[in-house]
Amino acid sequence: MAEFRNTGDGGTTPSFSDETVSKVGRAVGQIALIREAYQEGLNKLDSDDEKQELAERAEAAAVKAISEQGLSIPEYNHVVAAADDDPTLEQRLLTAAQTD
Repeated sequence: MAEFRNTGDGGTTPSFSDETVSKVGRAVGQIALIREAYQEGLNKLDSDDEKQELAERAEAAAVKAISEQGLSIPEYNHVVAAADDDPTLEQRLLTAAQTD
């Protein structure tokens, strides 16, 4: 689980282990590829039913990418949300995503 560190402005942000950041980063990279493929596929489809089916497959693939890293969806979301407020964490995730 995350530890918390003081930000110096009265708030705290979670501090994540390198292992957790690496796992989330790898999942982020895989999900980026899934989204790219989804967008390409979506542009080729006409019917709403086909688009819905593709969206469901893309979501299932994203969930699988997260779980294959040994993470739960809440764990993944927690780290990604924390990265929105922490540029250092965001950079660590991006580095991990590109390492794979």
